[in-house]
Amino acid sequence: MSVARVLVDRKQIIAEVPISGFFRLDGGLFIKNKFTRNMGYIVDGLLRRVDVNVFDEGGISRSIATSTGSLLQSWSPPFEQGLTIFAQFGTGTTAPTVNDNNLASPSLILPTSYIDIVEDTNSTNLLIAARYSPSSLLNATEMGLKLFVDTANNHVTLLSRTRFPSAVSRSAYTPYFDGYQLTFPAEFTRWFVRALFCAMVGHRRRPSLCLNSKMPDGSDYAIQSANVFVGSPDVVIGTDNTPASPTFTNLRSPIVSLGTQTQTVEVDTALNEVRIVRTGIYTPSTTVTLGEIGLFANINGFVGATVAARRTLLVRVALSTPVTLDAGTTYTLGIVLKFT
Repeated sequence: MSVARVLVDRKQIIAEVPISGFFRLDGGLFIKNKFTRNMGYIVDGLLRRVDVNVFDEGGISRSIATSTGSLLQSWSPPFEQGLTIFAQFGTGTTAPTVNDNNLASPSLILPTSYIDIVEDTNSTNLLIAARYSPSSLLNATEMGLKLFVDTANNHVTLLSRTRFPSAVSRSAYTPYFDGYQLTFPAEFTRWFVRALFCAMVGHRRRPSLCLNSKMPDGSDYAIQSANVFVGSPDVVIGTDNTPASPTFTNLRSPIVSLGTQTQTVEVDTALNEVRIVRTGIYTPSTTVTLGEIGLFANINGFVGATVAARRTLLVRVALSTPVTLDAGTTYTLGIVLKFT
């Protein structure tokens, strides 16, 4: 079932799609997170293939090398990093906020040993987890997902945080399997989530083949690991409002790419959420029925032995009730990726 929300306000129509995050703990605990502003900045940087600023654990603004199309190179000095994402327990009790820079009281760091994708009919899940054993008893009250900005200077940014309803105990010398899950509803294609996965794995010094993906015509390519996002995000509108599916490769009935597109990150402290907003304008010459809005971007991919930027559908939102766009009227249309 679709979870997208379409905001219609006179000459502005914005499709808003949520991304959810959860800490999945050994023993069956499944606890929702609060994303920080850093998560929005980083995904924005990947989509546009530009370096952006995030806040490190001390609250200092640091540039992150998202202009490499992945999360595997430090910004300064530029050098190749290994796996950069990991989870950490803490013992603090303050409520998480979108502006958090660190756990309230960080403690045990988990060694990421598992990254995978689980694809369902109506959602796609990106999993990050660790097998480990503590050396002493831990009673954790919070948990965070973190990412190295650069390992040489030990700069790390916080992507999400949660406070547990009650303390979670981890006994000494006992194996556990704890992790984190990003959940994308049907409006997000598998190709987008696979691209995010490929941006976190592999080696930039020796690029390799990652997961398969599809172009708008349905033809296949293999994503290049560690140099994934090429940029050029593009919002396209269409007339068909067939419900979304993660396996779609194109709009069902495309009309046109929007003009004068812009992309911004909104940090909403009142709602405690971060949003990536991409909009453009459209002035139809004749009356048009708007039924779908899509977001495309270019992904590095191999067809045979040839690697090139491959246009790929990342997000498609179907309007439950199509909207009539009047001839000669200028509309602002767009998509919002909302980290909830």
